[in-house]
Amino acid sequence: MNLMEYSMNTRHIVFTKRAFNAIVTETLDRHPLETGGVFIGYILDNGIWVVIETIPPGIETVNQRSYFEYDANFITYLSNVIARQYKGNLQILGLWHRHPGSMDVFSSTDDGTNVMFAKANPLGAISGLINCDPKMRLTMYHVNSQCHYDKIDWSVDDGIIPENLLELRFTGPTEFPVLGNNAASSLTVTNTTSATVETENCLQTEEQTPVAEEEKKDSISAGAAENTPNEPEKPNTLGDKLKKCLKILRNE
Repeated sequence: MNLMEYSMNTRHIVFTKRAFNAIVTETLDRHPLETGGVFIGYILDNGIWVVIETIPPGIETVNQRSYFEYDANFITYLSNVIARQYKGNLQILGLWHRHPGSMDVFSSTDDGTNVMFAKANPLGAISGLINCDPKMRLTMYHVNSQCHYDKIDWSVDDGIIPENLLELRFTGPTEFPVLGNNAASSLTVTNTTSATVETENCLQTEEQTPVAEEEKKDSISAGAAENTPNEPEKPNTLGDKLKKCLKILRNE
């Protein structure tokens, strides 16, 4: 199956109850301002995207009625923390954010952000828009690297998600790990998606936002030093993935 066929075969998005609740509660907490989050989960061979967790936007966010900035360091940190709690290799699937009023289409700046996520995965990305007009509603799209959007149906149903995708790594005292020289590597969560993207784009949600040239050059940091030639290559973790596919605009 080629990528075009896969895009056409992207049939459905399934949210866990936990992931869906995170979208609703974050929107309520910030109402009437914009907010958002990042999806992590799995892409199944049958065209189903499974959103296991929705990562909140962070603590040091900028929330306005028509503009929103993520807290990059927080998202990177928490994505790694959550991914390590599951036995499977969770992927970055995409993101969501709220739009003012009934605007359920993306701005040109949203297009750039969505393409940035889509280019990080050969199968593209998913992106969601929340509107409150006045009842809350969610519209989901699949987007490819050429910024082509397909509206995708979605549902919330833990029961149809394969149980192995929901398995946690540690569930009781009998599973306490033995710590030693190999402890760090044994807890490393690798990402099954190998594609990475270097970009100068910024993660923002509305096109009228001013961009400072020096701030555009700042990249997301997860607090880890860069590899040196004498160091072993570090794993391609979910946080590594975020560092490569995100550039964050900050007004500090």
